[in-house]
Amino acid sequence: MIPSRYIIILSLLVSINTIAIFGQVVVRTPQPATLSNGIIIGNPSNRNNPSVPNIPNFPTITNNTQRQQQEMYERDRLTVQRMNAELMADNDLSGFSSIQYDLPSFAGEQGTEQYHQTATKLLDMLQGKTPLNLKEAVFSVENAFFEGMLDRSKYEENISRMATIAQLKAKQDGYNWNNPEAKNIMLFRVMSDTLKVKLHMHEKASTSFPMQYDFDDYRGEKDYSKMFVTKLINSHTGQCHSLPLLYLILCEKVGAEASLAFSPHHSYIKFKDRRNNWHNLELTQGRMTTDAFIVGSGFINAVAIKNKVYMEAQTKKQVIAHCLSDLAAGYVHKYGYDPFVIQCVDSVLAYAPGNTSALAMKSNYHSIRLTFTASQVGSPPPDILKTQYPQIYKLFEERNAFYHRLDEIGYVEMPKEVYETWLNSVNQEKERREHDIRYKNALRMIE
Repeated sequence: MIPSRYIIILSLLVSINTIAIFGQVVVRTPQPATLSNGIIIGNPSNRNNPSVPNIPNFPTITNNTQRQQQEMYERDRLTVQRMNAELMADNDLSGFSSIQYDLPSFAGEQGTEQYHQTATKLLDMLQGKTPLNLKEAVFSVENAFFEGMLDRSKYEENISRMATIAQLKAKQDGYNWNNPEAKNIMLFRVMSDTLKVKLHMHEKASTSFPMQYDFDDYRGEKDYSKMFVTKLINSHTGQCHSLPLLYLILCEKVGAEASLAFSPHHSYIKFKDRRNNWHNLELTQGRMTTDAFIVGSGFINAVAIKNKVYMEAQTKKQVIAHCLSDLAAGYVHKYGYDPFVIQCVDSVLAYAPGNTSALAMKSNYHSIRLTFTASQVGSPPPDILKTQYPQIYKLFEERNAFYHRLDEIGYVEMPKEVYETWLNSVNQEKERREHDIRYKNALRMIE
């Protein structure tokens, strides 16, 4: 066994290819695992089901951090390799028994206990032990990153204020607030329009300004909190992760029905009208869009739609599961990949098998674990692994099987520059005109 003083945390091995989490080294068939506090994570019915998918979808680590981790990885790889050689020489062993197959854990690091507690809270919601509460789920995930330092009262106060403005504006404009479509349209207006409303106990009308897209570090690579709803509320700027989540929190607050949906590296809102027709709300630009526009990104194929990877309306339970994926992504950004991450990811996929964020994270975990394990024996080619280190070769096969699984369900990586081009295309005049037509039609629905 490798002495504990040599077990270095190597969970972000960026010398391998990984899937961006804005949105891949190998492990055994996903199994439920136990957190440090005894909570079981994962769906027992999927213990031996290799078809259950797993991955992350949002921010990646910074270039500076990557360089540091690459240097640390190389130092630690040589240390482990040298120790294995010493063990072989001293004990006349093959070195096989000294291989560490699991990534080292960050348990015990400052702030990790907050993540374990939040995972328990989200799992209680998913398992029906406590009510589904998106406002609480989102706050808990973001508060874990800040180690309990967020201001809950300010968060709840701002949400209540936005919900009140939507209701007052509906009344002042003569719309029936009890109409489900009216609630969706008015919440959309609160987030996308400049509104003047007369608040109670105020003599003058108050102006509510729209949320704007934050193009600066929209992936949270430099500042991870750029991804957060709390940051969006405080600054009135956000991106395709925080904007739809805030909209759904407001829906929860006022009793409106809407759903989260995904496209490559992106999320948006879908809601139904009284005729059972779906409408898409693109909150990044404050517009109503069509399915054709979303498919027009060029990275959504028929296989992905069939497998409900993209453009599928998510249930509220699946959105809470997505919050668990966000929790894991924040943990990765702050600490790295370790067993806690894969525990969270497997739980997400038990409730939301097509969740692209969890799928990406699990893919990355497989790749990192394979690299970490193989590096201890000098990173030999696959044919050597197969004959001399069959357990490591099994990890190699399982990683490749997961890659194949991603291909089968239609998962496609969208390059960052392509996504940015697509995002900017919403500014085209054609899209603006189409939005105006759909928006006017939507207003007619609630008159």
